[in-house]
Amino acid sequence: MFPHRLTLIRIVLFVVLSTTLFLTYCYLKIRPSYGLYNQLNAQELKDSELIAKHGDGGKRRYVMFKQLRGAGFNNQVQDIVLYHNLALASGRTYVYQPFVWRPRGEKSYVPLSAFLPGVTKGSITSEVFHNICPEQDSKHISLGDVDSEKQWEHAVNVLNQSEQCVIVDDWIFNWTFLTTSGLHPVWTSFHQYLKTHFEWSQAILNIIPRAQTQLNLRPTPKSTTGDPYIALHLRRGDFENHCKSLSETQMGFTTWATLPSLHSSTLPPPLNTSSTTSILTHCYPSLHRILSSISIQAQLHPNARTLYVLHDGAIDHPTVYLQFYKLREALTNKHWAKSRHWQNGPMKRVLQSSDVGRVQTWGENDYGVAVDVELARRAEAFVGNGYSSLSTQIVALRLADGGSPNEITFV
Repeated sequence: MFPHRLTLIRIVLFVVLSTTLFLTYCYLKIRPSYGLYNQLNAQELKDSELIAKHGDGGKRRYVMFKQLRGAGFNNQVQDIVLYHNLALASGRTYVYQPFVWRPRGEKSYVPLSAFLPGVTKGSITSEVFHNICPEQDSKHISLGDVDSEKQWEHAVNVLNQSEQCVIVDDWIFNWTFLTTSGLHPVWTSFHQYLKTHFEWSQAILNIIPRAQTQLNLRPTPKSTTGDPYIALHLRRGDFENHCKSLSETQMGFTTWATLPSLHSSTLPPPLNTSSTTSILTHCYPSLHRILSSISIQAQLHPNARTLYVLHDGAIDHPTVYLQFYKLREALTNKHWAKSRHWQNGPMKRVLQSSDVGRVQTWGENDYGVAVDVELARRAEAFVGNGYSSLSTQIVALRLADGGSPNEITFV
């Protein structure tokens, strides 16, 4: 019996050691780049102090907004760039705060320039703002309580006043406002803003060509190397309950999906916000509806026979992977493609977000969502969800790049 017990102990020790090593590897790989973040924090502080020191002879005006913090990645990005655009439109220096990011199940404060260096250029940190604008010298204001159609013009006019230090106490770019046509007047300046101020950090941009090379994806639609591809945002996970809540409150599409120029980009039937069924159809579409949306772009782009799927599959949302595999099975089936009149046959490859994760190295885990957004931005066409801020931000970036509404389909 003793030799058998010894063998069993060895097996148990081997399993424990292997598991420990694997978990250690996973933990180390997903750890953020603390060295880089410390460096960026120091640089942000230094640059902000320099801007404040040379404050145009005291004429520089500052504004710090009440912003969305700790929500999903793109909810925060969207909020930040909208407020940065508003600060610029009103001639004020934007006051930025750390990015609240929780990819590791904990609240983590990450320097904003780790994601959006364009926002930090010419702006100052909240720490420096409070040093040069103590509470007694700061004016607190509210920008809401106006008709949504007048919200943007009202905000710009109020912020154009002479006070040097302004703190906005209300969150004007809230969920309700973002579903209204009140956002449409913002598009002209925001479209230009994306062209001149939006940029990803170098850490994010370093991953893009690596992913494109290893996955053989065409760098841009105008390139001649790599496979042309269509991007799909499969928004599932916890979205089902969210969509039920939206249907109960009769909420429509969000942000740029509401633009009149994109009305024809929605897969019929059109959204009817007075109908619970209609809202659920568009917010949490069936796989059949998703396939129909992909088919539209596959017919318009017969040479694109690679699909890249952005999704939120995770250990707590395993069914997302099941739906991905069902989609892949249909899209790579030649009989199904023929029934949909695809000229060049079915998809040859159907990739997903986790495929990009394999090309990321130590300390790059925080950038996965941003990489997904950028890959979808550079695709031949995009299929997204009009209720998702991530989808609509991708659409905004594509349009700012000169993309056409015909290259966009909302499920």
